[in-house]
Amino acid sequence: MDFLRFLFTKKFLKHFLLAIGITLVMIWIVLQSLSWYTKHNDYIIVPDFRGLPYAQVTGDPAHDNYRFIVIDSIFDASKEKGSILSQDPFPGARVKKNRMIYLTITSIIPEKTTMPELRDLTLRQAQSMLESSGLRLGRLSYIRSFDEDAVQNQFFKGRSIRAGTELDKGSAIDLSVGMGAKAYEAEVDSVTSDSLGSE
Repeated sequence: MDFLRFLFTKKFLKHFLLAIGITLVMIWIVLQSLSWYTKHNDYIIVPDFRGLPYAQVTGDPAHDNYRFIVIDSIFDASKEKGSILSQDPFPGARVKKNRMIYLTITSIIPEKTTMPELRDLTLRQAQSMLESSGLRLGRLSYIRSFDEDAVQNQFFKGRSIRAGTELDKGSAIDLSVGMGAKAYEAEVDSVTSDSLGSE
């Protein structure tokens, strides 16, 4: 009973309220310190770096609030070498200063591939095989041959190229394709026209 009476004395209530007040002040100080230390609500917006050259982005003083690391490089013949393909965090994300930005860029050194054998294939088959090998179709030239629409020879930079030769992915391969019976029909028509003209 004496203890219960003591709980309601002015002396206990005074000290109890003082303890609560000190505790609340201490909690407020700790929260403010953490907010200052972690720079709570001090965010910056991540720009869109996609499509920009990696060297340009990392060399721009305007981007000193970020740290960049390349996590992957992918060959893409349609993109400029060394340009940024993707980023994490994404554009528009709110981050703290000195945030690490993870980048995927196009490969500066092209990947290698092997030249397939295209001779005697149809043009459609040859084009499909080029694409699956990471190469692309260059110029077409049609020559006299009974094999209509069949590849007669394959060239790289003006020279005949053998199957198995190592090339950069994205290289253009020129093909010579047979005209088939059309070439001979045209020749016969030309001879007939000349004969009629001479008469």
